[in-house]
Amino acid sequence: MSTSTQIAVVVGSTRPTRIGPRIATWLLSILESELAVSHARYSIVDIAQFNLPSFSEPIAPRFVEDLDQFANLATRSWNKEIAKYDAYIILSPEYHQSIPGALKNAIDLVFHAWSGKAVLIVTYGIFGGAYASQQVRQILGGGVGMKVVDIAPELEFPGRDELKNNTSQALFQAMKGSVANETLNLWEATNREDIIEGTKELLKLTNPASEPF
Repeated sequence: MSTSTQIAVVVGSTRPTRIGPRIATWLLSILESELAVSHARYSIVDIAQFNLPSFSEPIAPRFVEDLDQFANLATRSWNKEIAKYDAYIILSPEYHQSIPGALKNAIDLVFHAWSGKAVLIVTYGIFGGAYASQQVRQILGGGVGMKVVDIAPELEFPGRDELKNNTSQALFQAMKGSVANETLNLWEATNREDIIEGTKELLKLTNPASEPF
């Protein structure tokens, strides 16, 4: 590979009490230790930092040929940021068996910068964010026309109690905005291989002629 693939790890939650940025940093530590930096450069892109409006553009993003046509400055900045990257890792929590509204809005505000590019989906939740994973796959693969990696790591909070509506102390801790090292260590033990293999597939989809790992 002659040049490094630029990969954005997109933090999909904007709640004040969230663990998305912490998980994104943890993901980067795995990727940068396992995959040669000559293959890729990783950047965290946090939706919360863009203060995106609810969709209010006079022109649908599909029909915007010049990013400066976006009426809202935040929407324009968001599109330009997404356009910088060759591929993406979408990191999404699961809220009430769905994806965050802020993530759906952020996806909908972009079209051309997403379309045709590769994406790896990583979710977290009491069941690993399985519902959110399926929905992001449908939105990005079917609606936006992205190349979605088959592997989709799902980070499940430990200690789920079926007698207490499938809740757990680890989940409650996350809802208050923190994640225990024990939880991260468990995820690393159970999901590390999928994260690495999924990212390898992401890079391969982005650069089919690239050298093997």
